[in-house]
Amino acid sequence: MEYFLSKTGEIAALTTAVLWAFTATFFTLAGKNIGSKWVNLFRLLLASLYLIIAHKIVYGIFLPDFKNNGWIYLAVSGAIGLALGDSLLFQSFLDIGTQKSMVIMSSWPLFSSFLAYVFLKESLNSVEIYGIILIVIGISFVVSSKVEPHLAPKPVRGVFLSLGGAVCQAAGILLAKQGLEKGLSALSGTVIRMIFASLALVVFSLFLKALTSGQERKLNFKGIFYAFLGSIVGPFLGVWLSLYAVSHAKVGVASALMTTSPILLIPLSAMILKEKLKKWVIIGTFITVIGSVLLFISKP
Repeated sequence: MEYFLSKTGEIAALTTAVLWAFTATFFTLAGKNIGSKWVNLFRLLLASLYLIIAHKIVYGIFLPDFKNNGWIYLAVSGAIGLALGDSLLFQSFLDIGTQKSMVIMSSWPLFSSFLAYVFLKESLNSVEIYGIILIVIGISFVVSSKVEPHLAPKPVRGVFLSLGGAVCQAAGILLAKQGLEKGLSALSGTVIRMIFASLALVVFSLFLKALTSGQERKLNFKGIFYAFLGSIVGPFLGVWLSLYAVSHAKVGVASALMTTSPILLIPLSAMILKEKLKKWVIIGTFITVIGSVLLFISKP
């Protein structure tokens, strides 16, 4: 029991990955019914509503105390990590395709580890470093196993955009941890992140076409239902738990474990989306599991 209590951050990070795996499945199904434009609109707005209600239930007030200056870090974290990072990633999907974008994006734990070392003086032991590297390699194998007949119209820009998305994700997590260290709870921090992410997304969408691209589709009950489920599981519970993870574990370790959602997506994709299992997926899964085990057996 004492061991598990010492690993609550790592357990929360892995649980976050599970939630994000379900989120990806729900949003994929929602997108097929109502289109990506409506999904992107719903995901942050609905999550903000859920979080504000949860904050009222837990603390008796709808919004956190903005007298604590930690909110500034969390506001910037939401704008950079959740809004700008996603916007850059969505645009890179159009420039170089989903496969290449996600392979590059999977490197964000390396950036978060570096930033945490520079700004938080958070060092990693050799076991943790090997674990993070193995997870990044394993995720890259899994993501790159998908055959994508996509001609990259703007390869250079696409690479820089996806790298920018990875850096934004890492910076967002780092800023969130700094905000939480000012005394705010994970729930309060998530409320602030989500509200400012929603506001920032409106601004960023004016400059990036990814959020409004694709065929327009009418709303229907099935699509709204899947968007509703995805918003609860991911932007609400997943982001909330991710802040708990980074506040109770090293940034690099938590980041690496949270990126394992593509591995957890494999059984969901096979059962729900009817995708076939490939050799590189199995190899990547094996490597990722080894990396995850190393992070759990490493001493704090």
